[in-house]
Amino acid sequence: MDSRTKIRDPRLCRDFGGQVQFQPVLNLRWACVFRIPHSAFRNSNGVALIMVLWVIAILTVVVMEFSFAMRTEVHITQNYKEELQLYALAEGGVQRAIAELVFKHDTRVQNFRKTLKDEEVPPEKKEWITDGRAYELPSELGTSEIRIMSEGAKININTVSENRLRKIIENLGLEAEKRDIVVDSIMDWKDPNDLHRMNGAENDYYQSLEEPYEAKDANLDSIEELLLIRGVTPDLYYGRKGTKKGEEGEKADRAGLKDIFSIYSQGEVIDINSATPIVLRFALGIPESVSQAIVQAREEKAFETSTDLRLRVPELIPFLNEIQTLIVFRSTIPYYTIESKAKPKEGGASRGIKAIVKIDAREKERYKVIQWVDALF
Repeated sequence: MDSRTKIRDPRLCRDFGGQVQFQPVLNLRWACVFRIPHSAFRNSNGVALIMVLWVIAILTVVVMEFSFAMRTEVHITQNYKEELQLYALAEGGVQRAIAELVFKHDTRVQNFRKTLKDEEVPPEKKEWITDGRAYELPSELGTSEIRIMSEGAKININTVSENRLRKIIENLGLEAEKRDIVVDSIMDWKDPNDLHRMNGAENDYYQSLEEPYEAKDANLDSIEELLLIRGVTPDLYYGRKGTKKGEEGEKADRAGLKDIFSIYSQGEVIDINSATPIVLRFALGIPESVSQAIVQAREEKAFETSTDLRLRVPELIPFLNEIQTLIVFRSTIPYYTIESKAKPKEGGASRGIKAIVKIDAREKERYKVIQWVDALF
């Protein structure tokens, strides 16, 4: 391969390594010709190929990263959309439960329902029972599972006696020292002094923790406050799912303090017509089979008196002498806990909401939200 150029002096051509060639065809007398070896072009082509491959590799990485980022953004947006939809569905379940509770406390609605026979009322129009049973609210997006628990069917943690509290904690499975630590610590937390019981706790204990705080020495303002008290573990407070064998030999849910106690209820008595099976079993200390018999009997009709209860649930008679003073048949407590859990149609993660509401005709909306928890698991 050569390269030709014009150099006026042949000597300069030779000095630069060129060769003088006569070119009569190109109308030149002579030309300076430089010879370029083929190996130089081969080396140059190799470098260019490597550079091209590097550029392609870099562009490939950039494109893949952009594609991954866009795919991630799409998934995040989709998840956010589904989260909002599930939240709206769960919130709709809470609002439906509030409407049912407003109807439950409306004398006009109640008087109208009394004029109807049971067979005249379709299932979807019947009054909702506030004993924690599940009601399903279907929609195009999924299903909302709603549970309503009457606070009048729980025991007031602020007024419960030490003996009653000790018995309930024992019914939940704690014995001896662990039971005494929980009971004494709860009583110390509520009393106004800074003297602690034998197994209790006051400021000296709570100030020694990794994240110190002071003992309240006053009534609880929310039931979740129990988690601050010595000996109250998350398992004891929330309960555990399927960790304790029931009487039938199958795994059953274990109750927690949150299922039994409230700050809105009336002392130590519970409403037998709206108490959950968990409250019946652990607060009253009756066997599971008897609590289920009570639930089944009140499906037909609410209990009116102790005599009515004895006749319809004879299995309860051996326990009545001990628990009769702890039972009421018509609670006037207007506070309710609502739990609404939304599930998508295709399956997957659920989204739950918990609310405590007070039904009050004096309010503009006829109810008041006392507590709202956005995350229910």
